[in-house]
Amino acid sequence: MKTQLPALMLAALLGLSQCKTKDPTPDPPKDPLSQLPAETQTGQRTFGCLVNGQAWTQAGSPLGGPLLSAQYFSQQLTVSANRSTTVDGVRTVQGIQINIDKINSIGTYTLTDSTKRFVNIVDLVTACTYYTDKTHPATVEITRLDPVARIVSGRFAFTLETPNCGKITATNGRFDCRF
Repeated sequence: MKTQLPALMLAALLGLSQCKTKDPTPDPPKDPLSQLPAETQTGQRTFGCLVNGQAWTQAGSPLGGPLLSAQYFSQQLTVSANRSTTVDGVRTVQGIQINIDKINSIGTYTLTDSTKRFVNIVDLVTACTYYTDKTHPATVEITRLDPVARIVSGRFAFTLETPNCGKITATNGRFDCRF
C-alpha cells in the first residue's frame, strides 16, 4: 500500500499539470467598425476611421512624435493622427492630417484645396502621399468646436488617389481632441 500512495499522488499531480486555464484576454473583435473609438464630444483624445475597410487608429510612436494633436489658432484647425505598427514583420508608419482654414463654427466642410482646406495621408514606408483636390474632395463635419473648453470633435470621409500608389478610401471617420 505504501508504494501505491506515492504512485497515485504522482499520477494526480501529472494529471493536474496538464490542465489548462482559458486565456482571460478576449478575442479581438472581428468587425472593423467595432474596433474604432466611440464618437464622443468630450475631448477624449481619440481618432479613428476605416481605411479601405480596415480599422485605422493612432498607435505606436512614429518618429517620436505625438500620436494625436489638434491646433486651433486664427480660425485655422489642424488635426493630426499618427501610427506606427508592425504586422507579420511588415512595418508601417502613417499619418493623417485634416486642415481647415476660416472655421469658426460647427458644420460640414468640403476640403478640395491642398494648401488651405485639405486632408492628406503620408505613408513613410511606401513614400506615398495623398492629398485632397477638386477630383478627390474630403468631407469633414465638425460636431463640436469649443474654444473655451478647447475641444474639437467631428466626422470625416474621403477617397484619395495618387499615381503609382493607388486609392485610399476612409469611411466612418471620427475624432475628439483637445487643442
